Amino acid sequence: MKISDDEIKWLKVNFPNLQYDGKFQKIVGELDFCAAYDDKSQEVIIGNLTDETNFLIRDVFEVEICLDDLDMNGWPKVYEVGKRHQEIAENCNSEIIDLHINPEDNSCCLGIKSPDNRTFRIEPFFHERVIPFLYRLSYVEKFGTDISSNDHWEEYAHGDEGIKEYFAEMINYAKSNFGRNDLCPCGSGKKYKRCHFNDVEPIKRHLNSSCSCQSGKKYKECHFNEDEFLKRYLKAETPNT
Repeated sequence: MKISDDEIKWLKVNFPNLQYDGKFQKIVGELDFCAAYDDKSQEVIIGNLTDETNFLIRDVFEVEICLDDLDMNGWPKVYEVGKRHQEIAENCNSEIIDLHINPEDNSCCLGIKSPDNRTFRIEPFFHERVIPFLYRLSYVEKFGTDISSNDHWEEYAHGDEGIKEYFAEMINYAKSNFGRNDLCPCGSGKKYKRCHFNDVEPIKRHLNSSCSCQSGKKYKECHFNEDEFLKRYLKAETPNT
């Protein structure tokens, strides 16, 4: 997965301690960030923040990002190579899997990606996936796994089961009727178009399509089976490169 010259420039400007290795398609080095969790939007806010709150964290992690090696969700694999995740797990009396680190290869679990949303861009990848993951790791180091889960992060099961849980939830949303400007049914308080829209709408299109049996009915009203649908919908597909 190659990144553009503009994206390489963006990396150099925003993360000067990271190096892009074009030969091996890797990004390696120290990733520093300043971020805070915002209760209102339920998101990690990144930037030059000045307000000292319990949720404000400034930290640096040593990382390796393998652009040509994708995880089960279609994200480039990210590794916290400074081994802080091991120290954090030990201090919290937890397993690394509880920090959403894959015990098989120590890669970071960056969250679920909709198969119908495959375009990859380095800036949103950093802002929406990599830094929030590292922020959470710092938060756990500061407050512990139980507090971090109870405070902000409602977690799904690890691995394939978590993916199934998430998209089963999206299927339930897709069966309902609400507009782009309505509040998202997930309860975040955000408008649907700015929350789960990109994950729900592709599923809704599938459910409202004509059933392949040619009955003339919609798929969701005819031969829809959630387990079979999930198997087909989540069939391994990779992002555009």
